[in-house]
Amino acid sequence: MAERQIQMAALIDKLTKAGHVGNNRGLDIFADCDDAILEYVLPHCKVDQLMYVEECSKSKGRDLSPITDMLWKKFYEREFRVERANSVVQRMRQNKVIFKWKALYEAKKKEAAEAENKAIDRVRKLYEKENERKQKRQVKVCTFVPPSSNNKKRGCIEVSNMKGTLMKKARKEFLDCREVKDLAAVNRIALQRKRHAPSLLIK
Repeated sequence: MAERQIQMAALIDKLTKAGHVGNNRGLDIFADCDDAILEYVLPHCKVDQLMYVEECSKSKGRDLSPITDMLWKKFYEREFRVERANSVVQRMRQNKVIFKWKALYEAKKKEAAEAENKAIDRVRKLYEKENERKQKRQVKVCTFVPPSSNNKKRGCIEVSNMKGTLMKKARKEFLDCREVKDLAAVNRIALQRKRHAPSLLIK
């Protein structure tokens, strides 16, 4: 008895560690446990862990649904409320049919996902429609405005300023060239000689 309790405690600890790391690979050992141990241990499983253990057992030809069926009902009640689970039970009784709670859980999960996707698409379309309406309200006027007299005057002034700048630059380059400097020096020397030469008076 003590050995069995130790084994069950070890399996529960394995479930806890697997849940923390998000890796269920080591849970395949549950497929080899007897029903008594599984009845005690499997209620500690999460949804993905219980599904993994069942798949491993199924691959070995073992059906765990007699043990896990009520566990899936608890998952259904926890995620979709007890009232909906009771409603499902009532409908099955009325129709005289019985479905496994794992199948009911998976069907409800799929239905919820599809409803969520439809809701997202509906919100997206409403957003696009509202955005389109706002864009239509924005008035954009694109007209050709002929240049006024002020624009022409300003353009003339700008052209004149440009020409003046170019002329100043050309004049500076002309004055700085070697030939012009030499010619200016010759003219300056000739002017100085003319000023110091003696005056000739013809009587």
